[in-house]
Amino acid sequence: WYQRRVRVSSGINAEYGEDEQEQVLCVFINIAAGEMSRDLLMERDDLLQSLLNFLCHTNSQLQIAATTCITQLAKHDDRSEVRQAKLRRMGHFKQLEVLLSARPEVSDRAKIALQYF
Repeated sequence: WYQRRVRVSSGINAEYGEDEQEQVLCVFINIAAGEMSRDLLMERDDLLQSLLNFLCHTNSQLQIAATTCITQLAKHDDRSEVRQAKLRRMGHFKQLEVLLSARPEVSDRAKIALQYF
């Protein structure tokens, strides 16, 4: 699992094209859908920072993918308050608020994500 995680997380780097980055974000969306794996992702500050960077990206598809991943991470369960607090601290909540004035397809996803905070 660890080796796969390292390989997948390296796909988020800027050295890869936007299509590849979007695919990696989709993998993280699926990983974040699992309750136990959410906590594993939340331990990786580098990945959380990358998600924040993608929220600020000019490519709306990357913004949508990052927003969807954050929605999965913020979903309500026994540990959601801890995850939500960390995402707030790192600036994800604030950037989601900024996205409310973005293109409709991005702002719609940001509204959904903000409902979990």
